[in-house]
Order: sequence, then structure tokens, then C-alpha cells
Amino acid sequence: MSETPRRKSPTRLQRLRRTIMAGLTIIVPLWVTGWVLKLLFNWADGFSAPLIRQIARPFGDPNFHIPGLGFVLTFVILWVVGTLATNVVGRSLLQYAREALEGLPLVRTIYAPIQQLMESLTSPGKAGFEKVVLVEYPRTGLWTLGFLAGDVTREDEVAPAHSIFVPTAPNPTTGFMLIVPPEQLLPTDLGVEEALKMIVSAGVVVPPALYLPAEAKEKI
Repeated sequence: MSETPRRKSPTRLQRLRRTIMAGLTIIVPLWVTGWVLKLLFNWADGFSAPLIRQIARPFGDPNFHIPGLGFVLTFVILWVVGTLATNVVGRSLLQYAREALEGLPLVRTIYAPIQQLMESLTSPGKAGFEKVVLVEYPRTGLWTLGFLAGDVTREDEVAPAHSIFVPTAPNPTTGFMLIVPPEQLLPTDLGVEEALKMIVSAGVVVPPALYLPAEAKEKI
């Protein structure tokens, strides 16, 4: 009987490399998460800093600053605005203010699209995005996730084309708007939240429901 070949034991360098890589898989996600949270904290803290300085100016300290105070004030502002947005009277006031902003020629071209995009990302069931699709972009043979946002009528009166929002990774609040014929799209079983997780992770988190058929023959 032939002897089973003995498995070669890893060298000291290989064990060291394996240990270092195991440490990286723990440290890097924690570091990136902390870095993102720090950016958000600094943004929120700085967002209300001008308001705090204006309040402190009459007391003789125009440079007044306590780390974290701006963050708390920003949180309070968001909570107050959110409370108004979910209140009947507040909703009416905010709707009036929104209509006033959208009546300004330059402001409406900036405010309205961003406001609709944020509604779509934060409340996908309420606003524009209908489903998640796969679209060949930036060239044939390469596929990317897109959000089906609406229909675009075609002159030949056949099935309408679709407006597709293709977000960039890892920041889904920016991206491209494409108008694509239905025969060039692949449907998916993904929800908007699942697709956003994949985009934010830059493709590392792949939902089990996502697959790419060998031939793209199914239409939307």
C-alpha cells in the first residue's frame, strides 16, 4: 500500500502572514467604521457651529466652542424637523415652504432633484425607486446595479424605455441617470436596502438573491 503523502506544515513566515491577515480582517472594518462615524460626528458638530457662535457672540465669546455641543444641537434640529414632517400641521407648513423653494427658478433645479433622491433612498417604498435591475454599463458585457425610477415614452409607441439611476460605490447619493430600453435590462429579486448594502460595501457584501443569468433574454 502506498503511503499517504504527509501534508507539508506551514512555514513560520506563512503562519505569521496568516495571523497578520486574521488581525486585518478584524481591525480594518472597525477602523473604517470608526473613521466614517468620526466624519459624520465632525460634520454634525460643525453644522451647528455657526449658530452656536452667533448665540455666544452677545456674551462676548464669538469663538465659543465645546466639542460635541454642535452634534447635540444638530440632532435636536433633525428631531424637530422630523417631528414637524410627521405632524399634520407641520407637514402642511413644510409643504408650503417646499413649494415656495420650488418656485424660485435657480433653487428649484437644485433642491427638487436632491429632495426626491433623498426620499427615494430613505423611504424607497414611498418615493421613486420601483425595483432593482441589472443594466449593462459602462459597456456591453459588464453589469451594474441600477434603480428603476420611471418610464420614458418612445415615439414608436412600443414598450416605454426606463429611467435608471446607477449609484456610485461606496457613496450611493451620487451616480448616473441612464435611459435604457427594457430589453437591455435584467430584473432582480433584490430589495432596495439589499442593493444599497452591496453598493456601500463596494461589492464585498453580495446578496444571495443576486445572480447573473448566462443569457439576458428576460425583459422588465
